[in-house]
Amino acid sequence: MMLVRRLGEGVAVAVIVWAVFCEIGRCWAGDGSPQGGAARDISYEELHDRIYGGWLGMLIGGLEGLPHEFKYREKPREELPEFTFLAKGARSDDDNDVEWTHLWFMHQEGFLLLPYPRLAEIWKANMNQGIWRANKEARELMEQGVIPPETGSYRRNRHAWYNLSGQFATESYGLIAPGMPRKAAEIALHYARIAVSGEPLQAAQYWPSVVSLSFFHEGSMEALLKKGLAAIDRKSALAEAIQHACEAFHRCGSDWKAARQVIHEEWLVRRKWNDNSTPVNGALVCLALLYGGGDFYRTMQYAMALGHDADCNAATAGCVVGVIHGLSKIRDLPQYQVVDRYVNRTRPQLPAEMSITDQVEVLCRLALRCVRESGGQVIEENNVPVRVIIPVQEPEVLEFLPADAPCPQRVGNSRR
Repeated sequence: MMLVRRLGEGVAVAVIVWAVFCEIGRCWAGDGSPQGGAARDISYEELHDRIYGGWLGMLIGGLEGLPHEFKYREKPREELPEFTFLAKGARSDDDNDVEWTHLWFMHQEGFLLLPYPRLAEIWKANMNQGIWRANKEARELMEQGVIPPETGSYRRNRHAWYNLSGQFATESYGLIAPGMPRKAAEIALHYARIAVSGEPLQAAQYWPSVVSLSFFHEGSMEALLKKGLAAIDRKSALAEAIQHACEAFHRCGSDWKAARQVIHEEWLVRRKWNDNSTPVNGALVCLALLYGGGDFYRTMQYAMALGHDADCNAATAGCVVGVIHGLSKIRDLPQYQVVDRYVNRTRPQLPAEMSITDQVEVLCRLALRCVRESGGQVIEENNVPVRVIIPVQEPEVLEFLPADAPCPQRVGNSRR
């Protein structure tokens, strides 16, 4: 950055110089060293809009999807459901408040990766209701003195090998690492390991990476989903399920119910992954995104109607398309009735009530921290961010699937 100082202190000069660096293929890596790569210049206004859209999409999908949770098991819903967007505001639910608890303390304490002993303290104080299966078992293990990531080991936690927490408790980490899928996966893995291991950690790499990539993606939804595959082990069940979902989409054409049954018969009936697992539900999220074709409302409808863990799936799909649309487009939809309020009923150390807008401010501050720590730059005027230079990344596998990772053939299909 000495070159910037030599050329002047003006904001415009800084932007131009950084653009020159990007044009010749040099940006700063997360460890502070220059490497081949690229950077993207985005206004803070647009970044804020997209982060808001992703968080709001996740809230809408998770909360409006609750009436459809596990309602359609053997077959999908007969018709796509109609619904409005959070006419009574948002509230805490495990589709959002596990992540929100981590994000809140990350912001309050100034660390993107909170130490595991500290996370055990946070969980003991806050995760005492509104959690199930792998998360509940992790909390119980903490009471016995076990510290993460051991609480998420499939050798200790009987639900850790399949549980959807690897998907529904990780999407928002992609929001705070815009255009940086490796950073998103790193953060997501850190927090996902509290409750899961093995196959679900592939979901913890995949979905935050897809959300992160959504900030700058130009192209089809299928191209986005396939680009995200670079973030996971190709030998994983999730990687195969995503490819299978894309194939079913093309094979069945407009018959979304037939495509859903292809996934159901292959992954739940034949391969015996249960309906709370990451491969089954990950494939259904892909179908919702593919059939939704980038349309926010239609994507939500498909995610809810396809069945199984429908609220979690709608939250994940909503986060992806929410980033693509941003708040500015979502609030123009006729179904938009959002009351800007978030009520916390479950996590006692967090504010009892705040606005969704204030939640997004926390996310944006974490995103700026993430950009800076990854070697990017935040350009300010009068101490207000105006532009953000993001050292964009390609997705990459950070954790491969262990050879001995449990699967239905080894442990059976029950949730025990």
